[in-house]
Amino acid sequence: MAVTVTVKTAMTNMYSILKHRWSNPARTDSVRSCKLILPCLLLISVFLQYNSIAAAQPDQVESRFIRFTPGTDDWQGELQTAVVTYRNAQGIEVDLVAAVHIAETEYYQQLNEYFQSRDRVLYELVAEADHVPDATTQAGNSSILGFVQQALANFLNVSFQLNQIDYMASNFQHADLTPSQLREIMLSKNENFFTMFLNLALAQMAEMESSGTNNSSMSAFNALAIIRALGSENQNDAFKYLLAEELGRSGGVIVGPAMEAQLTILGDRNRVVLEKLEEALLDDQIESISVFFGAAHMPGIERVLTTTLGFERTGQLWRAAWVIP
Repeated sequence: MAVTVTVKTAMTNMYSILKHRWSNPARTDSVRSCKLILPCLLLISVFLQYNSIAAAQPDQVESRFIRFTPGTDDWQGELQTAVVTYRNAQGIEVDLVAAVHIAETEYYQQLNEYFQSRDRVLYELVAEADHVPDATTQAGNSSILGFVQQALANFLNVSFQLNQIDYMASNFQHADLTPSQLREIMLSKNENFFTMFLNLALAQMAEMESSGTNNSSMSAFNALAIIRALGSENQNDAFKYLLAEELGRSGGVIVGPAMEAQLTILGDRNRVVLEKLEEALLDDQIESISVFFGAAHMPGIERVLTTTLGFERTGQLWRAAWVIP
């Protein structure tokens, strides 16, 4: 309990400081790139914790849904996400479209064009089912996690997913928890925002300990790398590179299925999208379905798709989400 209170207090204080400084119209680029870097790194850890953790699949060859490909020069590379295709005996095609919630504008433009060809797109968003985001959506004003994502998008000079994806398209269907459902589940588990992410971190540590793995030495965010980034000519590109390397490093195989089921942010939300997917599969008019969720959700969804719903993987395509520089 003491650890939870300490984390909660630290994160709340850091959030207040960052939001005040970021919203200050008098700030300069130098303030943003220097004074905010270290506080941002603290909040970045929350972003990384959620985006890099995923469900392990024992006794099964799992797909990769996110990877980092380094370039030939310093601070050059790409963070890539996968579109993995599956088919069943009836010829119905399901694509798991992994996403990161901040990315290059071109990345979202390509996804919008691709989604137009699909009969149904099941999308991730904790919101009321009748609340459809549009280009004016400012999720950063509603939650700490949304603020972190929006602040990172500004810092890294990339776009925010809710401002770029065409959620108004007629083939889009909400397939996530509503805020009231999420609150009810969290209350039943005696969770809040901070304990939910703390549980995520503890689950990741437990999985690494049980498997005898120590990822800390491989982390892109080590002291030497951060010093190099601070001394680079373009700090934004350098930190974007480190973030991309860290996000792509794990390959998304850390948390086992049993642990995933206990994590509200993964298991409970996956349950909703899988229910919507099964409903869509009963519709004779639907032949192609895309599940558009964050990369962290995909291994667990794939496990049910291939072991319970009778689908086989038939292809994979990689898209560049971040391009550095």
